[in-house]
Formats: sequence, C-alpha cells, structure tokens
Amino acid sequence: MPQPSRTDRHAIIAAAIHVLDDRGLDGLSLHAIAARLGIAQPALYHHFASKADLIAAVADEVLDRWHTDRIPVEGERWQDFLTRNARSLRKAMLSVRDGGRLIASAGPRSPNIDNAIPQIGLLEASGFTGTDAVLAYIAVSRYTIGATLEQQTARDGGAIILPPERTDAATAHLAQLAATVTALGPDHEFEVGLSALIHGLGELIATPTTDTLSRDARSARS
Repeated sequence: MPQPSRTDRHAIIAAAIHVLDDRGLDGLSLHAIAARLGIAQPALYHHFASKADLIAAVADEVLDRWHTDRIPVEGERWQDFLTRNARSLRKAMLSVRDGGRLIASAGPRSPNIDNAIPQIGLLEASGFTGTDAVLAYIAVSRYTIGATLEQQTARDGGAIILPPERTDAATAHLAQLAATVTALGPDHEFEVGLSALIHGLGELIATPTTDTLSRDARSARS
C-alpha cells in the first residue's frame, strides 16, 4: 500500500496541529511546519495559497476531529441541542493550544450547509423565526468562543484578583465570593452562562426580534 507523501495535504495539517500545540498560534509559522515535515517551505504552497488558508484548514480539522455534536437527533429539544452543541464546540477548542483564538481567527463566517440546515430547521420547528434561529446560533457560538478564549488566555489561572490594599468588610465579602467562583472552576462558570443564555433565547419564541424592531421603528416615527 503506498505511503502518503510528507507534502500530502492531510500530513501538512497534522503537522500544523503539532506545531500549534508546541508553539501556540503565534508560533504557527510555515517555516516551523515545513521543518517538522523535513521539507522546503515552498512545497507547502502546492496545497495552500497562504498561511491564512492553512490556518482555516487547521481550524476545520480541529472541528472535524473534536466538535462531534453538530447535528440534532430525532425528537431532541432545541434547548438540549444548543447546550450539547456548545459543549462540543468548547471541547474542540480546548483540545488544542490556543483553540479559541484559532477558531475565532479562521476566516469569514461560512457555515457548513449540511450542518446548518438541520440546525436551523430544529429551531424553526420549535417556534423561532428563521432570522432568530440564525441569531440564536450566532449568540451561542460567540459566547462559547469568547468563554474559551478567556479561559485559554487568562492570567493567574483564571483567579479573580482583588486589590490587596482593600481591607474593608465589603471587599472581604467580595473576595470570599471570588474565591468560591474560582474554586468552582471554568466548567461550572461556562455552564452557568450557557444556561442563562439559552433560557433567555427562549423569549424569542414569544417575542421575535422582527416584532421588536418593528415596534421600535414605529416608536421612533411617533
């Protein structure tokens, strides 16, 4: 059976993921990837027109490998799917170093059509307008990416640091709360925010954004 070339597209992407884990996104250079493969850097351009194209391909590979819960299942509630989907996206980004930055910087918003059709269809069937269904997915994706970015770039391990010179009772109380939140950890913090967001999105079924915008426009004219 023939062995894949070291300049095979998949081999290049795999090497890029290794470099990403070793050096982070700032160190993900074409030179470093070529060195890992033992090839000349120009050989990479046979498969990728630019570093931006390669980063987009690496982001797609990370999602393909680890973002496994992308399609709703028969009979699933929209709340359960959005929660499962967000957790899966976060898991994918946390699977590689600087995964949040990688996904956030991977290029224009270009949904996978085969995933987007059933995703939007589930929310429309649950009472969302088509526009609000898209906006709901954008909101959850942005929250998930933002939370992951903060987790992966946070100083002091994500601890909430208060000014040490403050010794008043109110600050001491706040410090105790901050220590409790820090001890609960980033998973708990993410889940609380996700639950609140999805609960709030449910309000769009009763009050679509198109109705709100129309009401605001009428008010502005009156």
